[in-house]
This record gives sequence, structure tokens and C-alpha cells, in this order.
Amino acid sequence: MAITPLIGSNPIFKNVHNLTRREKNDISYGQISLSDSEKKNFSKENLLAFIGSLGGVLTVLGGMMKHQKVKNPFNLEYKVQHMLTMAGCADMGGILLSSAGKNSSEQKKKWEEGAFQFALTSTPLIFVDTILKQCSKASSKLINNNLTKIIASVAGVYTGSHLALWISNKLRNKKEAQKPNRELKPVDMIANLDDAVAIMVLAKIPFADKIQIKHLLPFIYSFCGYRSGTGNIRN
Repeated sequence: MAITPLIGSNPIFKNVHNLTRREKNDISYGQISLSDSEKKNFSKENLLAFIGSLGGVLTVLGGMMKHQKVKNPFNLEYKVQHMLTMAGCADMGGILLSSAGKNSSEQKKKWEEGAFQFALTSTPLIFVDTILKQCSKASSKLINNNLTKIIASVAGVYTGSHLALWISNKLRNKKEAQKPNRELKPVDMIANLDDAVAIMVLAKIPFADKIQIKHLLPFIYSFCGYRSGTGNIRN
């Protein structure tokens, strides 16, 4: 598989700070030129990542339905531990199934992407959940009010997302560290949709309380697991 840099023929760029944001993003993940045979492998790997991720999600859903004694998955009640378990199983499923026949280097990149996706899902979730619980327990009205909860929750999502980004950049090897650091993109924030809806409800945005984000959680985590399983393709 040929990796063609955006500018010049030298794979190590001396003036990365002079590059545009678009160039930095492309260099971070590589410009991939696929032959016909490689395109087949690319499609197969994507399919395996999707099946593995979906399988992880469905396994957790089945366990939750049995434990909560419900027949309709849309009637499930989610707690933080359920969400973290589903996210983790989706990541592992996407990685393990798409790793078949891959060398150790390719598998390592998948696990690195999986660590980023799980951190991006879990850290903001844990921060926001902890913040809301502590604010609700506070006796002071200066803390136990919606405005404070909104501000603190937004700070929690911001801090958690950037912590996940820091982890991702720290996991890179010496060769990858010569490239510009990874940056958060809008697609990365799909993992935080549940936090965003909770914040909107607190802010009393019209119709926000009608958004049943819990119904979308299996799809959100399946997508994150899929991205974990295709991490070596983008890198």
C-alpha cells in the first residue's frame, strides 16, 4: 500500500508549522492510494470492523434485556456502567474481527484508535455524570442550579475530550510523533451526543427533553467501534 505525502517526496516534513490545517490533517492520517486488490481488502476490513462492532453492541444489549427483563431494546434503562460496557465491547469487537490476518503493526494502530475512541466516549461521560451528581447533592443554591450544571457540564465535555486527544497523541511511536498532532474533528464528537442532549435539557432548550438519545446509544457506540476497527486504514 503506497502512502503519498501531500507535499514533496520527503516523508519527514521540516516545516510542519507552516502547513495549512487541511494539510496537517491529511498528513496525520496519510494519503492512501489503493490498487484494485487493496480496494477489496479495504472493503472487507471495513465490513469486518462493522460486524465486529455491531456484535459487541448486540451482546451487551442482549445481556441488558435479560437482566432488566424487557423484550423491547428501546425500553432499556441505561446507567453509566452500561454505556461504558457497550462502548468498550463495540471497540473490542471492531478491532478483533478486523484484525484477522493483520500484522502486529496494523493491529497496534487499531488498538491505539480504540483507546482514543473509548477515552473519547468515557472521560466526558464520567466527568459530566460526576459533576451533575455533585451539583445535585450540594446544599448551596449557588452550586445546585441549572446554570451551574450547564457550565460545569460543558467544561466536563471539553476537558474529557481533550484528555482523550492527549492520550491518543501520547500513544504514537517516535516515527508518528514527527507528524502534526491529531486534532478533534466534528465526527469525533458523535461519541458525546448523549452529553450534549443532557446539557440542552438542563438549558431548557425547546423540545430537548423530547429527544430520546438513549435509543441512539447502540448506533453511536457501533460507529465508534467501527472507527476503532478501521484505525490502521486512516493511519
